[in-house]
Amino acid sequence: MKIKNSVSFNVDHSRLNRGVYLSKIDIMNDVYTITLDLRLRVPYKEKIISNKELHTFEHCFATAVRDITESIENVAVSYFGPMGCQTGYYIVFNTTESDENKYFDIFYNILKKACEYVKNMTEVPAKNELQCGNCYSLGDIDDAKNSAEELYKLVDEMDNQKAFHKYSFID
Repeated sequence: MKIKNSVSFNVDHSRLNRGVYLSKIDIMNDVYTITLDLRLRVPYKEKIISNKELHTFEHCFATAVRDITESIENVAVSYFGPMGCQTGYYIVFNTTESDENKYFDIFYNILKKACEYVKNMTEVPAKNELQCGNCYSLGDIDDAKNSAEELYKLVDEMDNQKAFHKYSFID
């Protein structure tokens, strides 16, 4: 059964692989909202990402990607966070770029730079009670660096195929 307005619930998860997927493009006036699915685990075939890894990478990558996009004129990060199924992350960008053919290069470069940024971090940002609702569930910087390396490999794969991964949808 197709679920209206939910891309993820209409994806055939039994055929999903690791990769970077362009999940959805929403348009409101001259702003394009781009959702990317950063799938680090194959559902039901690989171990899920632990809460500690999810939370730690969220703190680091969210910081990195926002710092990276600060200097890009027509792109802003709206959201970065883990999937409830613990197989990856969603990142949502807002842009005024209307040419979908440019999205690959724009987001490839941002993801690559953000992974490199995390790999150079020395501590987990906002790992304290004032800035985090559960700082005790955070891991150390090596947890984030491992996740950044994992994502970096998917970004390299994305570059090698010169395209985002494609979903298989439920009929």
